[in-house]
Amino acid sequence: MAKSKYEYVRQFESATDHHLLLDSYIVVRVDGQGFHRFAKEHNFLKPNDKRCLDLMNRSALHVMKSFYPNIIMSYGQSDEYSFILRRMAHLYNRRHNKIISLITSTFTAGFLFYWNDYFCDQKNPNLIAKKPLKLTQTLKYPPTFDGRCILYPNESTLMDYLRWRQVDCHINNLYNTTFHALTGEYTHYEVNDDDNKFIVTFPYSETKLSKLSTNEATKRLSHTSSSDKNEILFTDFDLNYNNELEQFRKGTIITLNIEQIDRLLSDQKSINYYIRKKSLQSKNSLVEKPDDQQFELLNVDIIGENFWKKYGPLLKLL
Repeated sequence: MAKSKYEYVRQFESATDHHLLLDSYIVVRVDGQGFHRFAKEHNFLKPNDKRCLDLMNRSALHVMKSFYPNIIMSYGQSDEYSFILRRMAHLYNRRHNKIISLITSTFTAGFLFYWNDYFCDQKNPNLIAKKPLKLTQTLKYPPTFDGRCILYPNESTLMDYLRWRQVDCHINNLYNTTFHALTGEYTHYEVNDDDNKFIVTFPYSETKLSKLSTNEATKRLSHTSSSDKNEILFTDFDLNYNNELEQFRKGTIITLNIEQIDRLLSDQKSINYYIRKKSLQSKNSLVEKPDDQQFELLNVDIIGENFWKKYGPLLKLL
């Protein structure tokens, strides 16, 4: 930039774009803004629209590939996604505003770019709609996502953060499943054993009970426990909550596969050099960008220890 008498104004930029603390985990959580209205305008299925959840996963994968190897793990549920940056990541010199704005905008761009792949019957062969349901939906207006950045000092607090998000997923999904069953808006997904495609049924009801209004359903569920909601689903609607798709009940965690983790661990020195010295836009990157097959999309329990025992080496990369 050419020197001029006006250059002093750059001091105001640096004063409001602080650098995030070193030697700590950075978590960027992207969240849908005004997503309730967006879901209503685009006729999302209730309580879960697998088209949207799969699109969220695809957008998250786009982010992880774009910022590889700085982001190697993420967790998503509902209209949110959390991206975990390695503890030693020097992405954009750990500038707070730069990291949040780029990750959020990259996720939003992916959501828009891949929309038709999931909301068009011809492009999404994994879902089979039972009549009269139609799964094609034109994008009426662009969605908005906000982003926030949180620092976690160690592995324990980082793991507890992810557990917290999965507990939130379980609580909200159980409530929403019961609520929409009571109001007659429940959509049923069933896996076809022959081809592993999902048969989508709406409206779906195995009860002769009258549909409740939203106010009546809210009142019915007030002060109910998890076991109470499970009982309502089973007794009134012949629905076993444990048979709901794990994607709905547990969310989705995206991580590098075991082989990729082992390879990166063996090449740790060059990767650290890349993170310190190379920008993501460098033409001479020392790290080859991964393809989709090098990532795993898992719908598993991350509250217990089994996941962390298997993917323990992942924490060494963070």
